Amino acid sequence: MVEIIKYKGFDHIWQYSGPWLYYLLAAYISLPILAYKLLPYFFHSRRASTRKSVLILVLGDLGHSPRMCYHALSFSKIGYDVSLCGYIETRPPEEVVDDLNIDIVPIGVVHNVHSLPFVIFAIQKIFTQLKQLVKILWDKGAGIDVVMIQNPPSIPILLIVLLFKLFIHRQWKVVIDWHNLNYTILNLRFQNINHPLVRLMKFYESFLGRFADLNITVTKQMKKFLINDFGFDKSKVTTFYDRPGMQFKPAENKQPRKEHEIFQDVKNIEQYRILISSTSFTPDEDFDVLLDALELYDKSDKSTTPPILLIVTGKGPLKEKFVQRVIELDYSPKVIVKTAWLTSEDYPIILAQADLGISLHTSSSGIDLPMKIVDFFGCGVPVISLSFPAINELVKEGNNGLIAEDSTAENIDKLLEKVFTDETLLSRLKEGALLESKSRWDENWMSVLRSRFVNE
Repeated sequence: MVEIIKYKGFDHIWQYSGPWLYYLLAAYISLPILAYKLLPYFFHSRRASTRKSVLILVLGDLGHSPRMCYHALSFSKIGYDVSLCGYIETRPPEEVVDDLNIDIVPIGVVHNVHSLPFVIFAIQKIFTQLKQLVKILWDKGAGIDVVMIQNPPSIPILLIVLLFKLFIHRQWKVVIDWHNLNYTILNLRFQNINHPLVRLMKFYESFLGRFADLNITVTKQMKKFLINDFGFDKSKVTTFYDRPGMQFKPAENKQPRKEHEIFQDVKNIEQYRILISSTSFTPDEDFDVLLDALELYDKSDKSTTPPILLIVTGKGPLKEKFVQRVIELDYSPKVIVKTAWLTSEDYPIILAQADLGISLHTSSSGIDLPMKIVDFFGCGVPVISLSFPAINELVKEGNNGLIAEDSTAENIDKLLEKVFTDETLLSRLKEGALLESKSRWDENWMSVLRSRFVNE
C-alpha cells in the first residue's frame, strides 16, 4: 500500500534551521553585488600617474583615418598619453608617428581570403576582432581615462567597450565619434531598410549608443537625428565639424605639376585643368556618372573648353571596375584619367595643384559629410558636390563650390564647362575655398572639445 506523504511546506525547514540559514541567504543575495563592486579592484589596480590617458579605437586603416589621427594629436597637446589602435595598411601621418605621447597599437586586418558568403564571413570577422579587442582592452585598460570609438563600424567594438566599462573599468569615459550610421551603410548591401539584419544593426547602435558619456557628430543634422530618432540625451551629444590638418595648405605655385611623376607624361600640362577626387571605391560613390560626364565633355564641339586631367586617389573594391570603364571609354587627349595611391605626405601636395575638386559622395544616411571636401578646402581648392541633406553645412553654393542638385552626367558636364570656361566664377570659388582654408582643426578642437576632457 502506497503511503501518501502530506506536503508540509517549508515550515519545518525554518523551524529547525536556526540563524545560519539567514546568513546563507544574505550572502547569496549580496555576493553578486560585492562581485560587481570589487571585480575592477580584484583584476586591475589603477596605475599611479599624473598624466591622463586616452585609448582611441579605429577598426579601419589609420593612414586613411585623418579625423581619428587628428583627435590623437589634440589629446597629446593637452597632456594625454594616447594609445591609437587600428589597421596599419598605410603609414599614419609623420606627426602622429613622431609624437612621443602617441603609442600606435596595430589591429590585424581580417580579409575574406576564402570568399565566404557575406553572413559567414561577417561572423568570422566579428569573432576575430573580438579576440583582438579584448586583448587590447585587457592590456591597456587599467590606466585609461577616456576610450574613444570611431563609428562605424560599431560591431563588435561598441558592445565590448561598454561591457569592459560596466564590469571592470568604471572610471572610463566612453566617447563615440559618429562619422556616419552603421545601419545605413549595411543597407547599401540589402537595399531594404526593413531587412532583419539592418533593423538589428539600427537597434544595436541606437540602444548601446545611449550608454556613451559623450557622442560627437560631424554635422548638426546628425546630432538632431541621434536626439530625436535614437533618443539620446541632448547633453551628451555635441557637433564637431571636420577641419583640415596643417599639412593641407594652398600651393604657393604650380611647380609640382612639372616635378611630380603623376604629371610627367602629360604633354602641355600647363594647358590642362586639373580635376581631383579621392575615394575608397565603394558603392556610396557612383563614379560612372563622372566618367559619363567626361565623355560628354570630351565629345563637345566647344573649342573654349580646356582639356581636363582627372586624378582619382585611393583604393577599394570597385577600383578595378573603374579602371576597366576608363579603358572602354577611350577618351581623346582632351580628357586624361589617372588613378593614384598616394602617401599621406604626397596627397596634400598633389591636392593643392588641383583647380577643382569633385565629390561623388551621396551619403548612405544623408547626415554625414565627406572628409575629402574638408581636405580640398584646406588646400584652397573649390568643389563640385552631389546634393544630399547635410551638404549645405559645408559647401556654400556659389561661394566655395557648386552643388549638383541633379546628379546626372549631363548636369555634371554642364557644371564642369561652366566652371572651366568662366574665369570670374572659378576665381570667386577659389577665394571662398581659400577663406575656408583658414579654419583649422587645432583651433576648432580646442574651442569645442578641450573643456570636455580637461578639468580647469
